[in-house]
Amino acid sequence: MAHWLLQHNPARGVCGSGDWTVRRYRELITAGDDVALWLSGRDGGVAAVGTIADAPADSVIKVNFTREFTGRPIPRDVLKQDERFRDALVLRMAGGSNPFPLTPEQWQAIVERVPPEHQFVAATVRGAAALAAAGVTAIREAVRSVAE
Repeated sequence: MAHWLLQHNPARGVCGSGDWTVRRYRELITAGDDVALWLSGRDGGVAAVGTIADAPADSVIKVNFTREFTGRPIPRDVLKQDERFRDALVLRMAGGSNPFPLTPEQWQAIVERVPPEHQFVAATVRGAAALAAAGVTAIREAVRSVAE
């Protein structure tokens, strides 16, 4: 399972779950991968976490942010001080295009700071998403083998 970060500029309006355009790493993104929503700007940081709902179709992925904490984002400055996150690509190349890959350590730096009211839901949703992704893959492979 991979970990991704999608960046959004809040000056462009509200965003969240749904379709996201990706320009890079399309061949590496799979359903069930973890994803974080990064709000750019002075007061930026991680405002939601969730999963990739479906593998990319052309340049579009479906994302399901299962835990949104926009009223209380994880501040960029806090993550920047964490030695696991300080070299994250989004900090070094903030003008880059979506998505930004995260290492397991960078993902852990985010997950450890998810507001407590979202912790239990996080484990349940992550488990359900992994099962759903595995089921989709199994069905896709079964259909492919019959078609051949």
